[in-house]
Amino acid sequence: MAEEVAPGDKALVAPGNTGVVRTVELTEAELIRLQYQALQQIPKEKRWPFTSGVTTVGVNAGFVGLIANSMFRRVLDVTQARLLSALPMFLIPAVTATGAWQAFVAQSMLAGNLNCPVCAQVRGASINVLAGFVNPVCLAIPMAGGLAKRYYTAVLPKGSIRDFWEFWVRTSRPILWRMLPALALQAAWGAALASKEFDLYLRISKHGFVVLGDRETVAVSGSKES
Repeated sequence: MAEEVAPGDKALVAPGNTGVVRTVELTEAELIRLQYQALQQIPKEKRWPFTSGVTTVGVNAGFVGLIANSMFRRVLDVTQARLLSALPMFLIPAVTATGAWQAFVAQSMLAGNLNCPVCAQVRGASINVLAGFVNPVCLAIPMAGGLAKRYYTAVLPKGSIRDFWEFWVRTSRPILWRMLPALALQAAWGAALASKEFDLYLRISKHGFVVLGDRETVAVSGSKES
């Protein structure tokens, strides 16, 4: 019989198998791949946090980018190049947020580097706020500013860095206040999705592949050797 294992232990148990056959060396990438294979044993409708959850992170970040772009354009009276600015303001935050979530939340969890539920929620909220809110807003500023300068719709500061900084702080402050609900939603969804992923990760750890410990030596289960 296989011994009891917990997240972080070195045993790696195949789904539905109670015996450990042999020990192999696995890299972190190989472990993540095996964890995803174990994930396939779970019904499709229940594994959505790892499969389609990251898509919601990207889409939400893209919409925040569109909202921020629209607000800055309105403040600077920019009416030209709507599609030209909207496309990158959706795609860049979406791709960035998706990659950040995969690297720092989902794959980090499956690799055994995120074994605390509270830590997972805090990291999920933080990644969603940084990549899904702060990043789109910061991208919207040069986008709208560049269009305003090109089409002469607003007078931008040309003096010192201090004048430049004060102008954008003054311009951004009312926009950020109006976007506070989006900030709160991003934080809440990040924490909720990370919590859902962690629950699913625990299920994989209990009935599927268990993450590496301090050393990259794990036991692989399969059919018993004859």
